Amino acid sequence: MNLNYLRVFVRAVAGLGTAAATLLLLVSIVSAVDRPIVEECMRCHDVETYLYEQSYSVHAVDKDKKKISCDQCHEFHFNPLTSYYARDQYYDKKIFKPEDFDRRTMQKNVRAAVPASKCQKCHEDLYKNAKGEKISQIGELCHDAFLGKNGTTRRNCAGCHINIAHLPEFDRSLMINRDFAKRLADNPVKVEGKGGLK
Repeated sequence: MNLNYLRVFVRAVAGLGTAAATLLLLVSIVSAVDRPIVEECMRCHDVETYLYEQSYSVHAVDKDKKKISCDQCHEFHFNPLTSYYARDQYYDKKIFKPEDFDRRTMQKNVRAAVPASKCQKCHEDLYKNAKGEKISQIGELCHDAFLGKNGTTRRNCAGCHINIAHLPEFDRSLMINRDFAKRLADNPVKVEGKGGLK
């Protein structure tokens, strides 16, 4: 079982303290044993769309050239009730309506769920890019503020570095996303019945 999954699950159930919560805990733990993290995410999230986008991004693989999993970047969160009811992929359940999900609205919350500590596991030296080259002077000043060396900022890494693993349709026209958008356009989605997040 994924340790993050268990840790968040125990925290969520600890506050309930009822017989129903205990039963829900047992059912969820039994169903979650040895399930890959992506499968757990897939219960509620349109993982197929996100994996498609990520596979053509600069974050298709990590520093060790291994495919990046959801929990390498995002904080794992768990709600025993929704997890129980979303036993199958969410778009097969009537309680989840992917066409009602608005990625533009979700972006701010999602960026907050990408803590800097996760980014820094691969990006240890904030003054060099992934190729080991020195970053721009503006980048240095921004990272100085992030580290509290020269002013401060309330933004985390994902607050400035947006669309580096996922790219919704409405951001594909931005000049900064030109290369990423071209890779996606050259490789149209082949996922049948994808969740509908645009």
